[in-house]
This record gives sequence, C-alpha cells and structure tokens, in this order.
Amino acid sequence: MLRLGMTQRRAMLLGFLAAVWLFSTVAARAQTGAEEQAAEFDRAFHLMLQDPSNLDKTFKYAELGIKIGDYEAAISALERMLLYNPDLPRVRLELGVLYFRLGSFAIARAYLTRAVVGDNVPDDVRARVAVFLDEIDKRLSNHQFSGSIFAGMRYQSNANVGPKRPAIRLLDGEGNLDRKFTKKSDWNAFVSTNIRHVYDPHSHTGDVLETDALLYVSQQTSQHQLDMIFGEVTVGPRGQFMREYIENASWRPHAIGSFVHLDGSQYYYTYGAGIDLDKQFTSQTNGSFSTSFVRKNYRADSGRPAARFEDGDEVEAEVNIYHQVTDSLMLTSFVGISNLGAERSQFSNREVSLGVGTIVTYDAPYNLTNAAWTTSLNGAFYYTRYNQPDPVVDSFTKRNDHEIRGTLLTSVPINKSWSVTSTLARTVVDSNFLNYSYNNWAASIGASMRF
Repeated sequence: MLRLGMTQRRAMLLGFLAAVWLFSTVAARAQTGAEEQAAEFDRAFHLMLQDPSNLDKTFKYAELGIKIGDYEAAISALERMLLYNPDLPRVRLELGVLYFRLGSFAIARAYLTRAVVGDNVPDDVRARVAVFLDEIDKRLSNHQFSGSIFAGMRYQSNANVGPKRPAIRLLDGEGNLDRKFTKKSDWNAFVSTNIRHVYDPHSHTGDVLETDALLYVSQQTSQHQLDMIFGEVTVGPRGQFMREYIENASWRPHAIGSFVHLDGSQYYYTYGAGIDLDKQFTSQTNGSFSTSFVRKNYRADSGRPAARFEDGDEVEAEVNIYHQVTDSLMLTSFVGISNLGAERSQFSNREVSLGVGTIVTYDAPYNLTNAAWTTSLNGAFYYTRYNQPDPVVDSFTKRNDHEIRGTLLTSVPINKSWSVTSTLARTVVDSNFLNYSYNNWAASIGASMRF
C-alpha cells in the first residue's frame, strides 16, 4: 500500500509539473504572438501614412487594430475611409460593431442604421445589422435576461459509485459490504436550467448587478436513492477591478445559496459568499480567479443517520487560464484547492486539483449542418486527504483518495438556439481503503436551447 501511495504521489507531482510547463509555454507563446502582431500593426500604420487615400491599406490597418484589441485605432481608420468614399455599407457595419464592443450603443446604432440605407446593401450586411440592432435594444434596457435549458439521458456503469467487490475495511478489520451497495449500473433522465438576470443602471462606471440561478433535476431508473434536485443562486455586482491601474479586468463579489435533495428528502443546504476576478491579458489569453466560503448544513434521516456530523465550512479557490491558439483551437487549464471542515474531523478534508483541456471548432462532417461543431477533451486530477482517521473504518490510518477524470464532449448546433450535445466520461478513484475505490463510465446525450 505504501508503494502504491508513492507511485500516486509521483503521478501527482508529474501532473503538476506538466501543468506548470503548459502555463509557462502558453504564456510565452501568447507574449511572442502579441509582439509579432504589434510589429505588424506598426508596419501597417506606416504604410497607411505613406498612402492615406489607399483604402486597402487603411482597411488592413483597421483589421489589425481589431485583431490586437485597439478598437479606437481601427475606428479612426474606418472613419477616415468614409471621408474618401461614404458609400461603404460594410465599413459602416464594422464601425457599428466596434462601437458596440466599446459599449457606445447610441453611436453604434447610428452607424448600423445608416449601413442598411439604400438598395445596394448586401444581404449578409442586412442580416448582421439586424442581429446587432436587436442586441442593442436588449443592452439599452435596464433588465437583461438570458439562459439555457438542457435535457437528456445518461448511462453510468457505476451510478452509485460503489466498490467493485464487497470486501472492505471495517472497525479496524476486514468486513463485507452488502451486495446492494456495491457497483451498480443505471440510467437516468435529467433536466438542467440556467437563468441569468443583469440589472444595468447605465451608470458612467459600467457596473451591473448579476443574478444567476441553476436548477438540476435527475431521476434514476432503479437507483432511486440517487434521485436528485440541486439548486443554486448567486447574486452580486460586477464592475471594473482597480480601474485606475488595471485594464480589461472585472470583479464580482456575490452571495451564494444552494440546496440538495436526495430521494425526495433534503440532504444539505449552504449559504455563504464569494469573489470572482476576470482578466483579459491579451486578445488571445484571458484568466479568472474565484474563491468562496460557504456553510454546509446536513439533515440526518434513516438512510443517512450520521449526516449531521458533516456540518461545517467549505473554502475553495481556483485559477483558470484560457488561450485561443487559433480561431479554431483553444487551450484551457485550471488549478484549485478546497478545504472542507466538519463537526467530526474524520469527515474534514483538503483537496488539490489540476486539469488541462482543449476545445476544437471545425466544419460539420459531410456538411451535416451549416454551423461548425465543437469538441472538447478535458483531463483532471484530484488528491484528497482527510484530517483524521474514521474509527468506523480504521482508527489509525487517514483516508487518502486519488481521482482521475477524463471527459470528451461534442456539441452539434442545429440552429441559432438549439444544439445536441453528447458526452463520454471516465472516472477512476484510487483510495487507500477499498471502501472508496471505484471506477465509472458515463455516457450522455441531450438537447439544449438557449434564450
């Protein structure tokens, strides 16, 4: 058992070093790419100055300005093009889009409206203008609602996360688990709903109030003790973070409340607070940091008589990095830590986690759909160490879990609102006690609607 633990620790160390290497490589590439784009932008500027009436050179400069995120420079160049030729609906469209990105919706509306005046406006320009004008109407409202509904079916080879064999550790000796608690496969139907409300007072600071609500309901075919209802609400303002010193950064302090029902009865509820920080480092790289503190209160019943001893506080922190390598390829990574306290210390634990992933967008095979498909592949590692031994299992040895998760997801858009998503996932948990070691395959398919 000691040798196995050492091997797992080496695997965790190698995984951590791999994540660090990925972070440094992505950051270096992002820096190199940003420097190359800045140099190309400067060259385009000088070429435009040498021949200011050349609309192709001016548009190239504006295009590079958009690419590196210098919208003001791009706007200046495009407005100069209109001085030489006012009859350019695509240029007016791009100006409207740029002012939209800057949050100047009134000016954006003026350019977009003029872009569709006349009989020679291309159909694709009219279509894009209609989309942006509709979005501007929403943005100018004080209340903005958005959300999604996702429903489908899932199969799991080990739905109850039970051990493969009944032999377990019990009361400092060997015991046998009732067969009904060992590995059981099952199907379940699920529905997940996300709703977001943004209250925007249209103040000069740009701060808004965001409310997010999540409701998840699942119904098992046979393992009904796992029938679940989960709900969570977060409420808090979002504004620019240290706006005098840091560009393209926002933060959101918020209150959190959630609940879980299992098999028709309350399992636990939480309340607390958290902070989210988001930062756009370059046009290709952005990151986020989130931390939260919540109080968990469990409800004991005949099926979970010891649940009340798990009452306690949970503190979590996580860092995410996203890097857009190309228009069709994104790399993702995260590192997290959590500390769970409980009334009885054998239920308290600390967990560290890290993961990497990739998201690929590509044309639909055999032209099955008009919109591009998206496939993501993610891998994550979790190490959990419990604070004290559990005398029900072993009075002298603390529990340690190593978990590896892998997920392959493909999303197929049907139209602007509807899409079909399939997921294949593998989970392997290796614990120093057979009681908690298990593996599970999960496959799901469902349809989602955005609104």
